[in-house]
Amino acid sequence: MTNSNRAGALSEWGFFTLLIVLAGLAGLYLPFLATLATICLPLPLILLVIRTDIRYGLAGLAAAGLILTVLSSEPVMTLVLIVSYGVLGILYGLLFKNRMSSWKVFVTGIIGSVVLALMSAAVIYLVNGENIFVLNEEARQAALQWLAANQGSMTLNDLPAGWQEEFTNKILDVLELLIPGQYIITTAASAAVTYFLARVALKRFDFPLPPAFELTRIYLPWYSVWGLIAGLGLTLAGDYFGMPLAAKIGKNILFILFYVYLTLGLSVGAYFFRKLKVAMLIKLTFLFLAILYIPFSLLVFLLLGVVDTLVNLRRLPEAHKPE
Repeated sequence: MTNSNRAGALSEWGFFTLLIVLAGLAGLYLPFLATLATICLPLPLILLVIRTDIRYGLAGLAAAGLILTVLSSEPVMTLVLIVSYGVLGILYGLLFKNRMSSWKVFVTGIIGSVVLALMSAAVIYLVNGENIFVLNEEARQAALQWLAANQGSMTLNDLPAGWQEEFTNKILDVLELLIPGQYIITTAASAAVTYFLARVALKRFDFPLPPAFELTRIYLPWYSVWGLIAGLGLTLAGDYFGMPLAAKIGKNILFILFYVYLTLGLSVGAYFFRKLKVAMLIKLTFLFLAILYIPFSLLVFLLLGVVDTLVNLRRLPEAHKPE
């Protein structure tokens, strides 16, 4: 690398490191910008890895982490931010730089983000002794206040006082039960948004990208149905044999798969909606009915997702390729 190239790389390193620090500070100190900041934090690292190399990316992440640790009063949360979103940026940068297919980049990034998020949860537990998968007293009180404020809209006023308390406690139990699944779904959704934003940013920098995968051609291999079988098996075994941990794991697997199969079902529905050779007015009528009867539509899309995994309803050739 010539001196001019090295100077250019160092200037880019300084600029992108500054962006990482600003995103981290926004995530730590501006609650209303926390979600946006965590989605955008990996972007400077993706660009840094692609425009220079992984060494500059790791150095930028380390420098940003050190600066945030000095400026922040919560070093544990800074570490979580760096691990969960900084390392994700490095991962995405490597995937894009190695010209992997769009679908593989997308799936690998989401799986990587979930693994990093679980590692962050473990760090919080080991350092602070706080289990983020359990409602603490503050969170429980906030949930109770929200339920009390919305009591009228849920028609709880018509129930006897004892039933109201029992119903409220059951709602809190369900919320606490599904915290791990919700945590994973939220993390995966954040990583997905980061992926799409990264593609937009890389196009701005004229970086050659593989063709984007079509949302109507999303698929899962047939053996992914074992996840559904495992979720059902753990739930039934846990409830029958009195193993609450197994039941909790099984129910969270099913909770996660609900969103996975629903997304897949929407992809299948959109595929056939586009392929259907009928008048646009009829298509719009079907769409209106699907929106009007949302509970029934969700059930249909969910079943479409499960069935497509097994029989490949769209006859996608890529779904038959060996993994």
